[in-house]
Amino acid sequence: MRRVLWLSISATLLGCAGNGEGLDANGRPIMSGGPIPLAPTFESIQQNVFTPICTACHAGAAAPVGLRLDEASSYAMLVGTASVEVPAVHRVEPGNPDASYLIQKLEGTAPVGGRMPLGSPPLPQATIDVIRQWITAGAQRAAAATSAAAPATIIGVEPQRDQILDRPPREILLSSDAALDTSALQAGAVTLMRSGGDGSFAEGNEVTIAPLRIDVRSLEPTVIAIEIAPQDWTPDSYRLSVAGAGSIAMSDRSGAAIDGDNDGRAGGDFRMDFEIGRPL
Repeated sequence: MRRVLWLSISATLLGCAGNGEGLDANGRPIMSGGPIPLAPTFESIQQNVFTPICTACHAGAAAPVGLRLDEASSYAMLVGTASVEVPAVHRVEPGNPDASYLIQKLEGTAPVGGRMPLGSPPLPQATIDVIRQWITAGAQRAAAATSAAAPATIIGVEPQRDQILDRPPREILLSSDAALDTSALQAGAVTLMRSGGDGSFAEGNEVTIAPLRIDVRSLEPTVIAIEIAPQDWTPDSYRLSVAGAGSIAMSDRSGAAIDGDNDGRAGGDFRMDFEIGRPL
């Protein structure tokens, strides 16, 4: 289920790469430490495909087209997110595997680029069919269990905290480990400012960027995409904030405020600084 606040979905690509090694006779990855059997769930696909195969290339700052398929990033970067090579096609279109760029790349039917994993044997069709089943069923991801002792937290998926970029991001992606009450987004819980050119957010010359176009791409757990108009980006230091206290605090479905500052207690604003450098 998807809720769009003021905006549309922005873009980014897809692709999965790896060396293709470590597969059993049925083409499924051999894993140690009690692996989850391959099944049409996100957790199983992550453990059996994305982590052991795709992250051979799609991990870290040098990930092709910025697509990271590690456990912390992959869901937000795949589901409902436009591909870079064909922006009109989402990497994963819930309910429609044929319209999902992930499937097109894995089956070799994408109109751009090579079949994934690039330079390695294709995944067995049986494995791809399991991924197809997951997408057909809605491409859901179960939210992590939270308690009063462990309030919901938020991470910056794209860009990452303190990352220095050589160009503006296509969008800002945030992901929570729980299902959040997103009504606070309409009240201005998310803000973005730039430093005003001095790299400091305490000088009084900061510039608030508005309006923000916000797309809630997933509710359980909550994934939020924020799109900025191209003319609003300039080389500078940026700070994205999500309110974790006050009347517009983001909270989980029970009404408990997020642990924005990640100190183990509910309350506190989430802040993520990043920088867009000047092209060399």
